[in-house]
Amino acid sequence: MNDIYSAFTGNIPENYDRYLGPMFFHDCAEDLAARIAGGEPEKVLEIAAGTGIATRYLRDHLPARVHITASDLNDAMLKHAEKKFSESENIRFQVADAMALPFEDQHFDLVACQFGIMFCPDKVQFFQQARRVLAPGGRLLFSIWDSLEHNPLPRTTNEILAEFFDGDVPAFLQVPFSYHDQEQIRNDMEQAGFSDIQFETQQGQCVFAEPTQAALGMVTGSPLRLEIEQRGDTAIDDVVDKVAADLKTTFGERDCRAPMRWTVISTRREE
Repeated sequence: MNDIYSAFTGNIPENYDRYLGPMFFHDCAEDLAARIAGGEPEKVLEIAAGTGIATRYLRDHLPARVHITASDLNDAMLKHAEKKFSESENIRFQVADAMALPFEDQHFDLVACQFGIMFCPDKVQFFQQARRVLAPGGRLLFSIWDSLEHNPLPRTTNEILAEFFDGDVPAFLQVPFSYHDQEQIRNDMEQAGFSDIQFETQQGQCVFAEPTQAALGMVTGSPLRLEIEQRGDTAIDDVVDKVAADLKTTFGERDCRAPMRWTVISTRREE
């Protein structure tokens, strides 16, 4: 998991939070937090917390007594997240690999992950680790994006980049949308010991004020930026300008909207 896809460095965390957060993640995070609050957990582990978008909604939806551990592989993302919270908000931030969680067995009664599992090379190991740290009866809730087919903004961005780079499109934008087959996910979870697995597909809208905001988020708010910079022959500003111009053709000049689709998956540790 320690490769370019986890390298949210430099100003990537800031751009991720500023641009991608409102476009993609806030509504999904509020939905996930409401589901979690209904189960009345006491000890919550969030995996792949990133810049703390879902963490903020979790803290706002859960009683103050509930302890939240927000973990992420990337220290820069967590440092950005910490700025959003006061010391009194009962949150611990810890760098942690989702496939080798540094927590005791059966320590949490809920594990949550918003759009993080897709970046794990070994999905079964992710589920095994989540199950290990869950107490008997504890819940696992996580969300994944549906395919690019059902998410027009990143799909269109990929198409623009493929044209810009003469077919040699950077790979990063494909990764978040690569793990959506429900049969595969169910099989992976069953291998890890889970059995009663529920899938709920959600429909929403990706909203952005103007195409330049979307372009800045898509190009500079993720390791896609590093992929482009490593090529050494293309200026980031040129890529942003190209993406913004083409998004304008597809989504308009102002108050832009695009459908988005994701799935929330839940299960329990039965033993």
